[in-house]
Amino acid sequence: MADRYVSLIRKGRFDLVGQLMAPDVLRIAPMETGGAPVELRGMASIMDNSRRLNADTEMHRVEVAGPFLDGDRFAVRFTFDETHLPTGVRGTTSKMSLYTVSGGLIAREEVHYFDPPRMLGQQGRGD
Repeated sequence: MADRYVSLIRKGRFDLVGQLMAPDVLRIAPMETGGAPVELRGMASIMDNSRRLNADTEMHRVEVAGPFLDGDRFAVRFTFDETHLPTGVRGTTSKMSLYTVSGGLIAREEVHYFDPPRMLGQQGRGD
């Protein structure tokens, strides 16, 4: 599972990643919610959050390190090279995601940022 997931990401096949997720996948990403509940359940909620976070961002490149395996869990480090379109500021955001596999699908993702994501309405890097 971990190798398939990382392979799809490296190939830019984000459209297929959802097939590896459980229907009720749980995503915990406290820095992304801007005060809203920190848990997102299901691909529709996760994709809505992703669209919200990336609405004003141009993604140039995604670097992937891993997977780092541990039983039914694996971790992947992502580094995003991106431009915040309203300001023209280009920079990077890095995060480590810890995935739990159950029943052959990813059932849980915990997101830990090294660099905070830009939130809607913020200028610059979100600090």
